[in-house]
Amino acid sequence: MKYGKTITWVLLMMITFVGTVNFMGNLSANKQLVSLATDFSTLTRDEQILETAFQARNLAIREQLAAVDLNKLDAWWRREQISDPHKYLLPVILSRLSLGKRYPAAESWKILLNMDKDKPDLYHFRAVFDIPIFFKFRKIMPQAVEASYRRMLTSPHIWEWMEQGTENHMAMQRLSGLALMNGSGWPNPLPGIAATNEAWLRAELNKYFTIGQGEFHSSTYYGYAIGGWLNLYDFAKTPQLRQLAKAALDWYATNMALRLSWGTAGGAESRGFDRGTWDKSELSAVAWMWWGDKPETAKRLSEKSGRVALLAGLSSYRPPSQLRVLARKEVPLPFTLQASHPGYYSYHQGNQFWENFYITPDYSLGTLLQPDRAYEVKGTINAQYATYKLVVRNPKGIDNAVISLAGTFHSPMATGSSPGDQYVQSQGAVIYQLRLNDEDKAAGIPGRSHLVLPARYGKPVQQGNWYIWRIENTWLCSRPWGDKINWQETVSAKNPDYQVLAAIGNQTAWVTDMASVADYPDLPSLVKALKKTQIDDSAWKSSGQLTYTSLQGDRLSMTYEANSGIGRAIINGKERILKNWAVLDSPYVKEELKSGVLSVKVPKQKSWRLRVAFTGVQWD
Repeated sequence: MKYGKTITWVLLMMITFVGTVNFMGNLSANKQLVSLATDFSTLTRDEQILETAFQARNLAIREQLAAVDLNKLDAWWRREQISDPHKYLLPVILSRLSLGKRYPAAESWKILLNMDKDKPDLYHFRAVFDIPIFFKFRKIMPQAVEASYRRMLTSPHIWEWMEQGTENHMAMQRLSGLALMNGSGWPNPLPGIAATNEAWLRAELNKYFTIGQGEFHSSTYYGYAIGGWLNLYDFAKTPQLRQLAKAALDWYATNMALRLSWGTAGGAESRGFDRGTWDKSELSAVAWMWWGDKPETAKRLSEKSGRVALLAGLSSYRPPSQLRVLARKEVPLPFTLQASHPGYYSYHQGNQFWENFYITPDYSLGTLLQPDRAYEVKGTINAQYATYKLVVRNPKGIDNAVISLAGTFHSPMATGSSPGDQYVQSQGAVIYQLRLNDEDKAAGIPGRSHLVLPARYGKPVQQGNWYIWRIENTWLCSRPWGDKINWQETVSAKNPDYQVLAAIGNQTAWVTDMASVADYPDLPSLVKALKKTQIDDSAWKSSGQLTYTSLQGDRLSMTYEANSGIGRAIINGKERILKNWAVLDSPYVKEELKSGVLSVKVPKQKSWRLRVAFTGVQWD
């Protein structure tokens, strides 16, 4: 689609323009908010259309968050003794302040001060919202509020800006603290803290551009980490720091755009499993702000995901224009992505997770390989990895179907990896196996694997050993193995909106394959095609060897590895070799392992390349 060239797009812009006029009117009435505005005179006509739509989404999420009853929220956290109240109250305060005279500022400042008095800890979920409040409203805040921010840079409080935590925790905390130290103009009694945080961010950036990250494509935590980088980009005074922040943000945005599946965070991920359409995860909420649809979608966003959309909406950062067509999948499809990722906090071990992602006009499918059979049930664990995610596009633009396939050690919803889950994927076809060894049994790994999909698509049609669903414009074909195959119309009382096909036994296996309704318009034509596929399971019971020739003609073979996390695989006659996979390898985005270079090239768009080293960054 070319912007401004279709009736649908023009109508959308006309609708969003009204909201943006109100937004700009609010700015005119409150000069202190002028930093929120965009200089439209510097933009092309197409850029003005896109920015108008962006500002309408921005206004919509701010109005929604501001409407939350702040006094009730303040009473709630005190009554329930919530340990991190700022995460819940500061987004409301930030939204209300951004809307000027529509809400009394005195009430917000009072609640903020009292919260700071009773919960003075400078923790990460506070920092990411505290910093934009300070910088955007510094000129109008009461002296007592400004003094509370100034105390953040006095000892011992200043030490808190170097606190430990997960990747997103440190991004929120350290980058926000560095923005305050660098941009406030206040003296820093411990300049080594700023230097240490800058060294950390350079190391993080180097990690992204050489081996990737531990919280790769996290639908839960990407938005929070991005919030920390946005703070540095928006409020640091040092140009080099802003450049470093932009490089990181471009890297995050590229990863998001590459896998985004019509409003759903598609493909494998670390720490999350998005099942929404713009509205169920923090990653998709930020993606909605950058590349999304109508502002009315804000009503579907929860307060949880709306918080990080707010940070993106109030920032001056915009992703490179090339990423929009990639995010909206206005590029030739299908395409395949292969990617690799480091273990969490184990960067010296190199890349040890391997991802396949395939996307067509109707669905995306991603699988993840991990080398170890891990049994931990607390911390940053296998429960938090999405190892099989199928996203089927809903043509209406809401409620995409999201399907999972895995063992059930962590959840009957088959999200997260059970020890022993093994996959091989080629395009839309996957072989999956779970065969329990003695250690698995001792750890209590259930002898069952689940294919989980929305219940609204009804009971599958069974054709021989194949179980078939029509999901929107796509056929999902599954062929399970086990001592018993069982279909349930609901997964559990906790998850009534999802059905499950279960393979039960200490040895289970699946073949899943995808087909387009455009290619097979009815069930008989699909069944005829399935009869031409080939399955060889003659050695499956004895040695875990399974071979399948798919609807697209790919020949996949897996031999299960009983004491590993990854099976031996052959695809179209070639052994699957995982060593030295690129961080990102697709037709449109490439980042070679340890290269320090990210390149983006999409049709009819100017290509760009970003180089990163410890000493600086460069865009070509």
